[in-house]
Formats: sequence, structure tokens, C-alpha cells
Amino acid sequence: MDEFCLEHPTNVDRCSRHARLVLVDEASPRYAQVRELFQNGWRHPEKPVPSLRAIYKVVAPESKIAPFLKYQSSVMTTSWWSPFIRAGTEALLFHGTNRACLLGETPNNLKPCKLPKCCLCSIIRESFDVQKCGNKHKFSRFGKGIYTSSCSSKADDYAKSTARKAKYQVLLLNRVALGKTYKLQRNADHLTSPPPGYHSVFGVPGVELNYEETVVYSNDAIRPGYLIVYGDPPDAHEDGVAESLRRFFRTLH
Repeated sequence: MDEFCLEHPTNVDRCSRHARLVLVDEASPRYAQVRELFQNGWRHPEKPVPSLRAIYKVVAPESKIAPFLKYQSSVMTTSWWSPFIRAGTEALLFHGTNRACLLGETPNNLKPCKLPKCCLCSIIRESFDVQKCGNKHKFSRFGKGIYTSSCSSKADDYAKSTARKAKYQVLLLNRVALGKTYKLQRNADHLTSPPPGYHSVFGVPGVELNYEETVVYSNDAIRPGYLIVYGDPPDAHEDGVAESLRRFFRTLH
């Protein structure tokens, strides 16, 4: 049984019926691996590497994991190697999205919400949906697909925590079945699938990209693997000023 299955013995006693997050022990090799990917992937020189607050494993019912494993086994050839690739063609790549709740902020916030604007919890509950591509960003460089990157600081550009009490940011580190990857240096926003004989598209930096990105076009090619909580809490004084301003503006309505 896959280790990310809710029913796996290592998850059963550590995850309640409706929770989908299992805290990763800071002393474990898995924590060290994810931390290294996050820190080494933070490449924007103008953005200081943020502090890690917690890493959670994202678990799901076996019925949700099975289509990914089936797809992965069907594309068990790869034409390039990267330290982000685990076994076979499974890569660990980042994705940033909107969080409208406080999921992951504390060990007590482990159940995905059902707020319509919370893309994060929708992904954790149901995984990714390629049909939602373009809902937030009109321009899709390589067409209608699901976008990820080994560059954590790039994914951070798309991570938004909109809950008023949110102190930190979150990123998803995802399990991506790459298969045979087609490399592109220039935009191809007309794509709805990879070229024939390929399973994913890799955007090569240098011409129209500053940092690489990987796109898959099948929902079964990707599953959320880890939730990374990071950043420094707001300064107490700044937080108090912000709250005072909110109260002031509420009195004007």
C-alpha cells in the first residue's frame, strides 16, 4: 500500500477521520529531504529564504491514490534525471495556490475546509483539476495544464493566504508522474496536451522563462504530497496597527 494512503498503517493512528495532514517529524529523513528541496529551490536572489514552520504529509483514501499509481506505472520511462525525481518517473515539485482558511497553521488545523475560494483545501480533498487551469491567471505559458516547479520561490509567487488570522504561507510539494518530458524554450499557450509520444512539458529557463516549470495535462499525473508551512509571523506592533486600521474602516460603513 502506498505510504500516502490514509489507510496505510503509519497513518491510521496519526490521522483522524476527516483530517488529511500528518505532521512529519523534524528528526526524520523525510523532513530533511523536503527541507532540502525547499531551501535549495529558493532561487530568487531578492527574496530571503524563509523559516520553515512545519511539514505535513498529505494523505488521501486509497481510492484517490490508485489512479495516480496506475498512471505512473504506465509512463515508467524517463528521458532525464533530476534530484527532484524519486522512484521511477515520480518527481517532487512545488505548487502555490490560494488558502482562505488556517489549514496547517497549528497542529489543530488539519481538516480541509469547504470554503469555495480555498483552492488549497480543494486540492487536498480532491487533488488537482486541469479544467480549473486559467481560472486565476489568464495567461498559461504552456497551455491548459497543471503547473509545478522545482523552484520553491517561484511557487511562492502564487501562494496567497487570505484568512485574516493567517500568520504563515503554505506551499504544496507534489508527486508528479513525468513520463517522457518534452522541453520547450518558448511559449506554447495553445497546448492542451504534450506533443505525441510525450507525457509532460518542461519549460527551460533562459529565453522566455527565468525559472523552470513542469506541466502535466492529466489529473492522474499528479497528487499533493506535502504541505510546507513557512515564513515569519507578523511583527506584533504591525499586526496591531493593521487590526486598528481594519476596525477604523469598518466604522465608516
